[in-house]
Amino acid sequence: MNYSKVSKVSLFSMLFSLCFAFGTLAQQLPQGAQQQVNDNFSDDEYEKFVAINQTLAPMQAEVEAKMVGILEEKGMEVPRFQALMQAQRQGNIMDVTDDPDEITIFNQAGQEIMKVQQESQQELQKHITDSGMEIQKFQEMSIAYNQSPKVKEKVDEMMEEQNPE
Repeated sequence: MNYSKVSKVSLFSMLFSLCFAFGTLAQQLPQGAQQQVNDNFSDDEYEKFVAINQTLAPMQAEVEAKMVGILEEKGMEVPRFQALMQAQRQGNIMDVTDDPDEITIFNQAGQEIMKVQQESQQELQKHITDSGMEIQKFQEMSIAYNQSPKVKEKVDEMMEEQNPE
């Protein structure tokens, strides 16, 4: 899998969001609240954010490989797992499969994947704080990257400057 430098931020943001779906930060956000996006960050915060994201790409690749490995070990393809996951979230998994063995495999794989996500969440949090940024600030900047054209443009520009092709 070969990703461009710019898409690494987006991919990591998705992974980070997925990890926090099971973490404490997600629990701290008010349910259904419309969150105002902060797009005013210092140059130092931008520099730390970009540096952290660039060093997280190998960590993300490792986590993705572990999750895919779990599915392969269970004999389930990624698209099938995703379809079952979506159906489960919608409360209609029985519409997608009525095979009890497939549901068992799906549940086992899901539990193992959640464990990998929880472990990676802890590693990501440690990496972010070790890099000199608070978790909440990193999350705020990740949200801003995805929702604010101003932040996205500045981060993308800084990444391109640091890694010209």
